[in-house]
Order: sequence, then structure tokens, then C-alpha cells
Amino acid sequence: MIEIGSRNNAPTPQHKTQDIYLFHIDLSRPDTPFCFEQSIGGGHCEQGGAAWLAASGLEAWPGEWSLHVQKAGCGWVAELVDGHPGVDQATLVSMILERHAEGAKPMGRWRAIAGWFKRNIHLTGRYGI
Repeated sequence: MIEIGSRNNAPTPQHKTQDIYLFHIDLSRPDTPFCFEQSIGGGHCEQGGAAWLAASGLEAWPGEWSLHVQKAGCGWVAELVDGHPGVDQATLVSMILERHAEGAKPMGRWRAIAGWFKRNIHLTGRYGI
């Protein structure tokens, strides 16, 4: 799976420190390549979950896909999809991946490590951030 966007939206009514929205493209599932995931409080086993959808199923999904990608930090995906109505799914996936690749900027090792900590380590309590 290729992660297109991920962002922690906490605090939310569901959890104080972790309510992460993710959007992936899963090339191993050509019929349903769009993966919408939510991780609440440490995983999606207790709360949250994941859904794989085809382009034709986006509007019917009760999870409001365009709001989900905005919360995942990649609202441009909704703009891209809405701006190209009637485009076949393979072309749409290709367009999303191309746009995602444009945003990838080389960065130093320390900045990459700091970004990983920011996305994955959530400290709370007396010395929390």
C-alpha cells in the first residue's frame, strides 16, 4: 500500500491523543484500490477500521470519503477526483500517484526521523508535548 495522506486529528470526542485518518492506494487490490483507514487510540481493532473502495463506490460510502481525505491531510485528492468526472479508475489511481510523487521532497536524515517521531510517538502526562 502507498500512503497518500495521514494526520492525527486528536483531540476528538472519540479519543484525547490519537484519532488518525489515513488514505492509501493499494495496488494489490485493483478492483478496490482506495483504502480509507482510521486509527483511534492505538489501532483499529477496538475503534476505527478500514474500508477498501472502488471509484464507483466512493459516493455511496457512508464514511464521507472527501471529508476523510481532508482529515488525512490530502484534500487535494477530492479536488482531483471531482475535477475529473467520468475518468476510469486506473487513470484516476495513476493521476493520484503522480500528484503524490510530485509532493515528495528529499529531506535530511534528522528531519525524516523527527517526522517519524511526530507521526508515531504520542507523549502525554507531566512531560508530554
